[in-house]
Amino acid sequence: MEKLPYILILILSLCGCQHNRDKPGEKLLQPGVTFDHLVIDSLGVENPWAKICGDINGDGLSDIVIGGQKGPLVWYRNPDWQRFEIAAGGYNTVDGEAGDIDGDGDLDVVMGGLIWYDNPGNLRDDPSQIWEQHQIAIHPTHDVELADINNDGKLDIVTRNQSDFGTKKGNTIHIWTNPHSGDWKEAILECDHGEGLKLSDLDADGDTDIIGSGFWFENVATNEWPRHDITQWNASANVTVADLNGDKRLDIVLTPSELASQYYRISWFAQPEDIDEGSWTEHILIDSIECVIHGVANGDFNGDGAIDITYSEMHQGADPDEVVVLINGNHGEQWSSILLSKKGSHSIQVADMDGDKSPDIMGANWSGKDQSINLWLAKRKI
Repeated sequence: MEKLPYILILILSLCGCQHNRDKPGEKLLQPGVTFDHLVIDSLGVENPWAKICGDINGDGLSDIVIGGQKGPLVWYRNPDWQRFEIAAGGYNTVDGEAGDIDGDGDLDVVMGGLIWYDNPGNLRDDPSQIWEQHQIAIHPTHDVELADINNDGKLDIVTRNQSDFGTKKGNTIHIWTNPHSGDWKEAILECDHGEGLKLSDLDADGDTDIIGSGFWFENVATNEWPRHDITQWNASANVTVADLNGDKRLDIVLTPSELASQYYRISWFAQPEDIDEGSWTEHILIDSIECVIHGVANGDFNGDGAIDITYSEMHQGADPDEVVVLINGNHGEQWSSILLSKKGSHSIQVADMDGDKSPDIMGANWSGKDQSINLWLAKRKI
C-alpha cells in the first residue's frame, strides 16, 4: 500500500451568499487553521460506501473502517495504516458505526443489513483475528446510528432507508433495542419519505432523541415518540447537530443529499428557547448548491471554542466537487470557508486522527475514478 502525504494548498474565501458576508468595514474572519492532506490508501476497496472512525485496537488512536459496496469490510491501523479484514461482505448499506455492542470494553462494528461484527479483542497483539458476525435482521438500510435509547446501559441501533432511486423505503425509522442476549426488539416510527438520520439529546432532558430531514422524534418515558417539525426541507438530507451560536442549546445543520442536477440550499437552524413552542430560526449558509451534499459533520477545527461545519459534494455532481470547512465566527452569524478538495467525497467523518486534540476529517468517494481514502488533518495556528 502506498501512502501519499502532502500539504494541500488552502483556498480561503467567503461563502457566496450575501447572508454570510462580513459587514462593510469589518475585518475578514481569520480561520486560524490549516489542513494537511494524507492519502491513506490510493486504491482502497471497491466502492467504499461505508466510512467509520474509532479506536478499534484500543491503543488510544482513532482507526478507520471502510466497507465496500459488496465487501470487504476492513480496518486501517493508525498510524501505519496497515489494512486488516473484518469481513468479506454480506451487509447491505452505505453506512455503519463503531460502538461497544456487547459491553466488553472494545469497539464493535455495526453495518446495515442488519449485522454487527464482534471485536475479538487484543488486536494490538494480533490485528488479523477473526471477527464473529451476528445477524440482527434482514434489513437493508441507508442510515445507521448508535445510542443507548432506553438508558439501560446498552447501545441500541437506529436505522433508516432511503426513498430516492426507486427505493421508496425511507418513510420509516427503525429502533432496534439491544437485549445483550437473544433477539433484538424492533420498533418502527412512521415519517416522511426521504433519507437522513442523527441521534442526540436535542431537548436536554437526559435521553436520546431522533432527528431526521427537517423533523425530530422526542424520546419520552411512554415510548410514544411524539414528532416535532423543525422546517420543511428537501426530502433527502444529511444532518449534523451542535451548539453553533453558544447559547447552550443544540442546533441543527441540514444539507440536500440527493439528487444530481437538482439544487437546494445549506442552512443551520437555531433551536428556540422553548423547544416545544418556539420556531427554529433558519440561517442560510449557501443559498443554492447541487443536491449531492452527502456528507456533513462538525467540530471546533481552529480551537476558538466555536463549533465549525464541514461538508462534501459527491463526485457525480457537476465539477468541481468540493470538500469544504466553514469556520464559525460571531456566534454563527459570520462564516469563512476553507476548500480542502475539488475531487469530492461521500459521508465524511470527523475524529481526532493524529492525537493532537483537534478534530480531523476522513472521507472517500463512494465510486468513480478516484476512490482513495483521504485524511485532512487540522493544524491549528497558535
